[in-house]
Amino acid sequence: MAKFSLRIPFISRSKRKGKTRSQKISSLFLWLILFGAASVVTLLGWQFINRMWVKPPVSSTRERSDLLVKAGEHIQVNILNGSGTANVARIFTDFLRARQFDVVEMANYKEKDVEHTFIIDKVSDTIAAQKIAYALGISSMRISHEPDSNAFVDAAVVIGKDYLTTSPMK
Repeated sequence: MAKFSLRIPFISRSKRKGKTRSQKISSLFLWLILFGAASVVTLLGWQFINRMWVKPPVSSTRERSDLLVKAGEHIQVNILNGSGTANVARIFTDFLRARQFDVVEMANYKEKDVEHTFIIDKVSDTIAAQKIAYALGISSMRISHEPDSNAFVDAAVVIGKDYLTTSPMK
């Protein structure tokens, strides 16, 4: 009589072999690629959410229209350096121009020791002044209204000693 033994290949210890070294490296490489792709997708998703809903970009166009101003024109701004630090006005000018604001003039402010950066609304266009404040990362509480019938700009930005906390410096 012949002996009959039942051998199931996936249970038998002698038939089961561990992964070879090249299989382990391939598996590790595949997991790293999968992790990297998931990281990129997560980062791009966060950037999209941040750009669309958390901090949307500001528009540099005027929204109001009256006899002198057409809706859709770019907001005109003066940059005045009151911080006492050289070349800060140039950085602010480049920052706002990159965002399509029309920076007309760059000069020094009458005082050189201004503590906080603020905006002077020259034409009573609060929306334009708020857009500038938003672009610069300045609180809308730092907008002062000084209507000037001779003003050729919408607003003036006065740079203070706190300029390092504003968006152009980040």
